[in-house]
Amino acid sequence: MHIRILPWLLPCLLLALPAHAAQTNETDALKEQIRMLMQRVEALEKQRQTPSVTDMANAGNTQPAAASAAENTGNPSISVIGTFAGSSMQGGGIRTTSFLPLSEGEFVFGAAVDAHTRLDVTVTAANGGMAVEEGYLTSRLPAALRLRAGRKFIPLGRVNEVHPHALVYADTPNGLVNLFGAEKFTGEGMFIDRPWYVGDSAHSLLLGFFRNANDVAFDPTGTNRFGGMARWTGMWDVSDTATLELGTTYINGDNGIAGGSRTDILGGHVALKNARLDRSGWTLQGEWNRSRIDRGGNPVRTVTDGAYLLGEYDFNRNWLAFARYDYSHMNGGAGTESAWSTGIGWKISEFQNITLQYKHTRHALAQTAANLNIAAGQNASEAFFRWVVAIGPHRPHSY
Repeated sequence: MHIRILPWLLPCLLLALPAHAAQTNETDALKEQIRMLMQRVEALEKQRQTPSVTDMANAGNTQPAAASAAENTGNPSISVIGTFAGSSMQGGGIRTTSFLPLSEGEFVFGAAVDAHTRLDVTVTAANGGMAVEEGYLTSRLPAALRLRAGRKFIPLGRVNEVHPHALVYADTPNGLVNLFGAEKFTGEGMFIDRPWYVGDSAHSLLLGFFRNANDVAFDPTGTNRFGGMARWTGMWDVSDTATLELGTTYINGDNGIAGGSRTDILGGHVALKNARLDRSGWTLQGEWNRSRIDRGGNPVRTVTDGAYLLGEYDFNRNWLAFARYDYSHMNGGAGTESAWSTGIGWKISEFQNITLQYKHTRHALAQTAANLNIAAGQNASEAFFRWVVAIGPHRPHSY
């Protein structure tokens, strides 16, 4: 803004000069004023500028409440997202086929409460019932701190925090299913994070305290258990069109299985993205998570590894193809599971897309087998169809 004012300001200063401004002393004074003005504008411009990687790192973050307060205070934006899904599975002597005209509906409400705080609520309707999937406040605090309080997806890796309809594939990676079950790992609590910048790189540190009722990683009875977490992410510019993201997460909490027993989850993720202005490009991303569950009996501890590696190629703004490899392992003789998937996506517009996917799983572990309704250790093949439509304003997804 200051740079744009400068070309208009200089002619005005020249026109305002009296006729005798040509004299040496007044000319020197004018030059000094212009020099000081230029220095001031350059200083303000440097303060305003941030590395381009910063914009991409914050692309999926909640907008500053102050910037959006005038947008919809007292009048929340409302959007509806519908997912039409079908699947076919064959494995272990069982064959199932399903198609739901509307498998899930999402009602998203969001508005700035005031200049400091924003409220976002997502209500889902599925299987004949409705529930609050996410509902949290976001507040901007001094020292560039951001506080989110309420119910939300736990910020673990690259997938868990993303709503399913925003993923390029139609299922959940088996590694996450074996760690947390078929549903998202969700918690209720407080999460505070702060960005900082080192050279051309952007970083973020997050600390959280929450309770959850996950019956796979924390308590088989589904009782709420408290836990804490720490997460670091960093992003670097690799080229004018490519970025590299690295991150790690640690979670620890009581699991209620035995007196004083706890669950530790340690994970890391990586994402290399190359996105051009015409929306073509490619992405290579993956994550690995390890869950260690103390049981206080036999076995004393259960260790589960879950990982995936995803490759995506965008031909243009409408068409993409992807392939994914899933890996899971459990100690105690449970064995190793692997799966591979491939599919194509058609982004018809900003408001609807269609995904076709094929997936083959080998030696399914307990959680994957239960999700597929087959016996553990068996193989299965699946085909997915997903059609996502949205109406109303919706916020950008994470970069």
